Amino acid sequence: MAYVDAVAARNFVINLSGNVLAVHSQARPAEVHVPAVVGSEVILQWIKILDLRICFWIRGDIDVQNKENHGVESFADNISQANFDGWSGDDGYEHDDGANMDIEEAEIQQRALETQLKVMGMTFASQWEAYMFYNNYAKDRGFSIRKDKVKRVKGLSTTIRYRRYVCSRAGKRLSKFLNPEGRTHRLRPETRCECGAHLVVKLDKGRGVWFVAAFMDDHNHLLARADELVFLRPHRVMGDHQIAEILAMEGAGIRKHIIVDNFISRHGSYDKCGFLRRDVYNLCCREKMKLIAKGDANTAIGIMRSRKEKDPDFFFEYVLDKEGRLKSMFWCDAQSRRDYQLYGDVTVFDSTYKMNRYGMPFIPFVGVNNHRCTTVFGCAIVSDETEATYVWLLQTFLKANCQKKPRSIIIDGDAAMIRAIRLVLVDVLHRLCSWHVEKNMQKHLNYKSLNEFRALLYYSTSPTNFEARWHAFVCKWKTDKTEEWLRRMYRKRSLWAASYLSDGFFLGMRSNQRSESLNSCLHLHLDGGMTIVDLVVHYENCIVRLRENEAHDDCVSNQSLPSSVTEYKDIEKHPAEVFTHSNFYILQQNLKKMGELEIFETLVGVDCHTFIVTWRNNHKFQFSVNYQAENSENTIDCSCG
Repeated sequence: MAYVDAVAARNFVINLSGNVLAVHSQARPAEVHVPAVVGSEVILQWIKILDLRICFWIRGDIDVQNKENHGVESFADNISQANFDGWSGDDGYEHDDGANMDIEEAEIQQRALETQLKVMGMTFASQWEAYMFYNNYAKDRGFSIRKDKVKRVKGLSTTIRYRRYVCSRAGKRLSKFLNPEGRTHRLRPETRCECGAHLVVKLDKGRGVWFVAAFMDDHNHLLARADELVFLRPHRVMGDHQIAEILAMEGAGIRKHIIVDNFISRHGSYDKCGFLRRDVYNLCCREKMKLIAKGDANTAIGIMRSRKEKDPDFFFEYVLDKEGRLKSMFWCDAQSRRDYQLYGDVTVFDSTYKMNRYGMPFIPFVGVNNHRCTTVFGCAIVSDETEATYVWLLQTFLKANCQKKPRSIIIDGDAAMIRAIRLVLVDVLHRLCSWHVEKNMQKHLNYKSLNEFRALLYYSTSPTNFEARWHAFVCKWKTDKTEEWLRRMYRKRSLWAASYLSDGFFLGMRSNQRSESLNSCLHLHLDGGMTIVDLVVHYENCIVRLRENEAHDDCVSNQSLPSSVTEYKDIEKHPAEVFTHSNFYILQQNLKKMGELEIFETLVGVDCHTFIVTWRNNHKFQFSVNYQAENSENTIDCSCG
């Protein structure tokens, strides 16, 4: 045992007095406080349980000169003066029935004394090393520590000579923090209970090491279980590799609670991760604050400039207000600009999504590619939804794309946006998003009339037929509450009714679902408290995902051919080779419908043949197909548009 070796080397004289073992040496004095419940008689029982042959050897080996020099009664003399009732001989010992201590309890107390003396004999290269030792010891025991008293060398304020570490439950909360008066929140539970456990280290200037001057391991509270240690602050430490991994996953758009679940699944239990959920949230928040320390908008503009330096085809422009704050910003990368040149015939323009802490509308410009999947042409953030802002945005969008205008636009119905489109995109056909029309329809109309209004919205007929059907609908369902809304919708009928939009080029799109899908993708990773920098970073993550899907679709279309399933296999053969799969399947679906139609009546004219076509199983709906043959040109049109 460590203390036996020390005494045998004639370096120490140990004096027992009450609950204090005074250890005196030529190098330094120190005191070891034993548990309060342990008295001198119990300590003597510990000694009795030890190998007493060694104890007698120590007593005979310590010379009298050490005792005289230190002026204390030697540890060996304490042993000789004790009443060793029940001592049986040289090699064995018996336990007194009146000692009130069984073997198991004695062994526990023996280990405690061994630990006590072992710690007292330790030295450290620095106070940080002492702190790490005590913190690890506390983790094994089930408590946490904090730094307490410190003393410095006189004249050298930066040099510490004394440091005291205590149990985190040491001391007592000040009375002013225990008064509930004037507080709106409940008082925090009290954690300090005047626990006396501590470790004191001092600097030995001669040897340049820190030695243990005092150590007490007596706690007056319950110790934490192994699965509770992670909730004690000093025992929650993130490694550098964990921090890097968390920030990488957060930057990739993974939600924070999923990051924590990933670590828990990997380690098998929450208490083995080494940190809590709130630690991950706090880490990401601190990193975000560092990123936007110079201002959210300034940081976002800085990111744009750095991307412009790396990619000359990257485009961005922004506008500041009179106070120097960001008012509007538009950006698109080189791939988005190329996609617009290829697939920009129909552009969806939606400003209804406000997904940042400033309430600034997020406006994506999206369309469909040759696989009929969402592709992004650009993105903007604006501070308001005025006509002037939309005019600037549309002009900037055209500037980024070499003044190429789309053939048609789908919008959400904002009046300022409609006016801006009519100013900037004069010849461009635009329509209202059918989803927004349905939403307003459900708000203003009786639920029994919704199906009839949907027929006006989606069923394409001639304008004359629409007028008749609209008049019948108004006469049937008009009320004092719906009259004004119906009047407004009639004035805008050319923007939403299929009868007026059948000649337009919209690639089968009737709503801004493409931009909504992008918004929902962003919303999976973001919330209303995100910054502009968050939006910029996660927007890029979504773009990467969309382009990955496009590359996959390209590979599938290039490396395979769709199968022919209809009776018109000769017609299917060539489109299967030149169309992408998604477009071919649309054609194939129409070929399937050909078999369900029949010519109900044929009207033969001089220059035109008219075929009345209807469904085989339903003659209620009829379509007029006109065929004209002029010289070498054949013209065919249908009443369905």
